[in-house]
Amino acid sequence: MGNSARRVIVPAATAVLSSALLAALIVPSPAGAAPAPPEELAAAEVAAGPNWSVERAPGGYQVTVELDAALPIRGDAPTIVVDGEPIGLATESGDGRSLTVFTADAAVAEAETVVPGWSSESTTAAAGAAEASPATEVPAAGLEQLAANPLEPGPYDWTESIYAFGDQAVPLAAIGGIRGELEGKLYLPTTGGARPTVILLHGRHGSCYGPGEANPNRWPCAPSPDAQPARLSIPSYLGYDGTARALASHGYAVVSISANAVNANDNQLAADQGAQARGQLILDTLTMLDRATRGRRVAYDDAWTGREVTLNQALAAGTAALAARADAFPGGVGPLDTVTAADLRGRFDLSSIGLMGHSRGGEGVTSAAVLNQALEQPWAIESILPLAPVDFGRMTVPDVPMNVILPYCDGDVSNQQGQHLLDDSRYAFDDDALRSGVWVMGANHNFFNTVWTPGLFSFSVSDDWGSAARRVEPTCGTDPSVADTSIRLTPAEQYDVGTAYMSAWFRLTMGGEEQFLPMFDGSGAVPAALGGADVRSVSTAPAGSRSTVVSFEETSPLVTTVGGSTATVCASLSGRTVPPSLPPCASTPSAVAPHWTPASNGGNVPATPLTRLTWSAPGDGLAVAVPAAQRDASRFERLSVKLAADETVQVGTELVVSVADGAGASWSAPVSALNPYALVRMPTSAAEAAASTLKKLVLQQVDVPIADLAAAGLDVTVLTEVRFAGAAGSDGTPAGAAYVSDLAFENSAVGRARSRTWRTIDVYAPNTDEGDGPGTTEVAVYLDAPSSVPVTGYVSVLGSATSRAGATMRKVTFAPGETCAVVAASRQGDDAPSASAGTQVKASVVNTSGAVMGRRSIGFTWLREDDGVLDGAAPLASYGTPGSACEELARVRAGTRIGARGVVRAGADAFVTAAGFRAGETVRITVGSMAPVDVVADAAGSVAHTVAVPAEVDGRYLAVTGVGAGTGLTATGQLVVTSAPRGSSG
Repeated sequence: MGNSARRVIVPAATAVLSSALLAALIVPSPAGAAPAPPEELAAAEVAAGPNWSVERAPGGYQVTVELDAALPIRGDAPTIVVDGEPIGLATESGDGRSLTVFTADAAVAEAETVVPGWSSESTTAAAGAAEASPATEVPAAGLEQLAANPLEPGPYDWTESIYAFGDQAVPLAAIGGIRGELEGKLYLPTTGGARPTVILLHGRHGSCYGPGEANPNRWPCAPSPDAQPARLSIPSYLGYDGTARALASHGYAVVSISANAVNANDNQLAADQGAQARGQLILDTLTMLDRATRGRRVAYDDAWTGREVTLNQALAAGTAALAARADAFPGGVGPLDTVTAADLRGRFDLSSIGLMGHSRGGEGVTSAAVLNQALEQPWAIESILPLAPVDFGRMTVPDVPMNVILPYCDGDVSNQQGQHLLDDSRYAFDDDALRSGVWVMGANHNFFNTVWTPGLFSFSVSDDWGSAARRVEPTCGTDPSVADTSIRLTPAEQYDVGTAYMSAWFRLTMGGEEQFLPMFDGSGAVPAALGGADVRSVSTAPAGSRSTVVSFEETSPLVTTVGGSTATVCASLSGRTVPPSLPPCASTPSAVAPHWTPASNGGNVPATPLTRLTWSAPGDGLAVAVPAAQRDASRFERLSVKLAADETVQVGTELVVSVADGAGASWSAPVSALNPYALVRMPTSAAEAAASTLKKLVLQQVDVPIADLAAAGLDVTVLTEVRFAGAAGSDGTPAGAAYVSDLAFENSAVGRARSRTWRTIDVYAPNTDEGDGPGTTEVAVYLDAPSSVPVTGYVSVLGSATSRAGATMRKVTFAPGETCAVVAASRQGDDAPSASAGTQVKASVVNTSGAVMGRRSIGFTWLREDDGVLDGAAPLASYGTPGSACEELARVRAGTRIGARGVVRAGADAFVTAAGFRAGETVRITVGSMAPVDVVADAAGSVAHTVAVPAEVDGRYLAVTGVGAGTGLTATGQLVVTSAPRGSSG
């Protein structure tokens, strides 16, 4: 059955941190890679209160918060806030009922209040500092209304079906060795033939509901497959029907996939908060679709039920799964179509792939793109759209047009950290891809998904901007008392905006429908069908359609100040724990500054450098000389620059833009006439709930049409200078300040997506002893192979300045041909025993250029207590004497052999040997299914062990492995076993 009856495209809405290591090259953690739980630390308690405690720990303190209920599942990462100040990302317990943070800050020993928090939310103290800020209003913009209507249904019918291969059908990447579901909804046009394919991925949300008993392992939802009463997974993947149906009606095959197993485990088990697990799940889905469209057998082993599930069985199971959840939809659910494996043959055009991810799913689609670009034969990913994304890992993505949608009233990822995805990628690869940012004013985090929206699903739904204080906040609140001032969209309006911008993006970038380009190129056009919604776009044109005059990221001889102005290159927020190379751009609360909010997995890595311009009198400003080779602007449509009012500006300021040609003719206009949003602070109110979150500092795009310059008599083939001069703005003061970035001549274009393999960059963080005093420990950063172009990455060890593991951040650049570099991280050793066996810290390499982040770019390293562990706690295995990290890495990547000479007789002893380890390193040797044995390497790094071979061996070979506790070096081999002599007793 087709879907002619489904012509209403949009549905009823419009009617940790981690304790597991990423992969083999991140060395093994003791006791299964888990940080020592609080009960094992046996540390002295120094402060306590209701549901919280502070205990001494080596090099600092461990702070624990017990929760009355399991932590809400949301896109943000949890923290602990002590006396109003966040002390770091928290490790979430397996049951979600407690959080822990290690800190070196001695002030926590005098704590008076300790509460849970979220990384993207600013502190109460910071809020108080900002409380006196006056309210700002949205200026009347009068921007272009676009006639093209992306909500209008297309000419095609489509079918809808669900596949469900089981809750443990596929292994998940970099998340503790668990398995997850392979499940999703298919929307297939009834056109026949292969169709461009779009995959949609939801974000971190509640995974389970229902009256049944919860699984103590968090996933699957129930403790057993047949448990009653039932406990079911929340079908978040059904929440994007509007976008999926809009695209299907225009001929796109759409697959919306489930990621609840990742959601249930990412804070507990993933070093990167689940980014790689989500990205690989997308690639696994593409593999499944590829087999289906080729007509090959598709089947997966579901470890939960212990059975193989074929594609036909999965499609039947999906229909049953929806029926079981129908009562959770207040408006009911429509019928699914009968679709078989045969119906999917030849239906997916995987030479044209688009990806959308919401919240943590947004970082998931960037991870999928990056993982894909490391493959020898990458998939043809042509377009990605992170929606309200997190960006814990500062990933850069080459060769793929990217649109990041950021909701202004986001109460979950309230620092809009996804802005980094655009800022970091735009110059990282000099590729020919459009990068567009779309700010949806008045939108929250959740209402782009109907399954997360109250009234449309019955469980785990909320308005994320919905606390008691936020509901009555005058800018983003929803209480009737603030209806006259609030900019909030209704759930139906927001869903329409999401459907319009998501479907238009893919139709533009995959289908070439350029009528939608003005929605994304920074010109600010909004479809008239959206009824006046305030949506603002900023873009960086593809390299082939752009001539950058100056980026303002560093000092340039082209830039000179005029009069009493200053122009300072800055980056990041203040308060970094490693001395920065540039002064901070702002000292506002993190949520106010999306460009500079610190990333969870690289908080000291410089963020979005640009130029901070200040002036004290009208006419002061800066001048930019256009290089001779770039003066001919006749082939371009516009001169573009990004601007924002400085943090010191209360309401608004003003600049006058002037352009001159070689003959002295000039043109000028105030910025407010070109983009009234650019130099006015973004909306806020005087309410405390807005003080640390709204009034955001966000660069806006200001365009000067080249045609206007020509009409004013300028010779646009010889444009010699651009000036920015201060003027009195809405604050009414002659002095002012602004952030300036990216002056370029541009044409509006999508560019060209490319499927090619990039080099990868990773970290190798071997475990080490703490030592007897201050010193360093080595981390290697490396490429998978030599690169023909320079490669840069920012390496961090996320310790602190006074803890056992120090805080380190260093920029590393590889010249062509180089593949490994050592970063020395500080450590604070001692000669005293302590109550914990070791300290685990994260190591990362992020914000890369010239190469993409690899599968081992974020992981952990341990510093072992080497002076004895108090109170009977078990010590960690010996890590041995470290050598050069790059040399150890080379051995780890090459691997080594372990085994015995000749043939071994069953029932006899075998002498097993291996070499290449550190001197004094503990090596865990495992033979077949026998219990592992720990052996310490000698001074030459060799190990030897006598194995009693069983009298009865299943098969002729016994696999042997040896894994070094410090280096992670893995030795592999086998014993060749012959039968025991007849009559032998063994």
